[in-house]
Amino acid sequence: MSRLTWRRALLVVLVVAFAIPASAIGGKPDIFHSSFFDTEQDVEFCPGLIVDLVSRGVFTDKAFFDSQGNFVRFTSTSSAKTTLTAANGKSVIIQNAGSFTDVSPLVDEEAGTITFSTTFKGLPEKIQTRHGPVLLRDAGVIMFVDTFDLTTFELISSDVIIKGPHPEAESDFEAFCQVVTQALA
Repeated sequence: MSRLTWRRALLVVLVVAFAIPASAIGGKPDIFHSSFFDTEQDVEFCPGLIVDLVSRGVFTDKAFFDSQGNFVRFTSTSSAKTTLTAANGKSVIIQNAGSFTDVSPLVDEEAGTITFSTTFKGLPEKIQTRHGPVLLRDAGVIMFVDTFDLTTFELISSDVIIKGPHPEAESDFEAFCQVVTQALA
C-alpha cells in the first residue's frame, strides 16, 4: 500500500471518528443473531458454471443509533462455509470469517459530496479444493471508500485501501470465478 493511500485511510478514519459524537455510540445497539443452513441445486455460480451448493454459517448483526434514533453504523460478524460441487463430482470449499462495518455516510456540504466507507476485517474469502491446497485467500483489512456528488449522485472517486493479501480485490474481483471454474473443470 502506498504511503498516500495509507494517509488517506488514516484521514478517513479520523474524520469519521471525530464526526460521530460520543453520545451516538453510547446507546444499546439493535442486535440480530442467526445461523443458517441452505442447499441449492443447479445454480449458475459463475458464467457457464452450474453447481450444487451447501452453505452453513452464523452471523451477528448490530445496528447503532444516536439518541435521536438516527443511524450511526452497522457491524456484522460472521463465519460461513459453502461447498460447491460440479456435475463431475469435483468440489471446492469457500470459507469466510470476520467482521464488516458500514458507518453513516460523511456529508461535506461545502464540497457538495457524500462519502460511504465500508470495512472488512478478517478472512473475506478462502477457496480450496475439498482435500487439497488453498487456491485463493484474501485476509486482513480491506476498506472501500466511495465519494459521490451530493446533487447528482455521480461517482467522484472510489478508493480501495488494502492491508494484507487480497488477490481477489487486486484482480478487480475476477480471480474468484477463474479459480473456481478451473478447479471444478
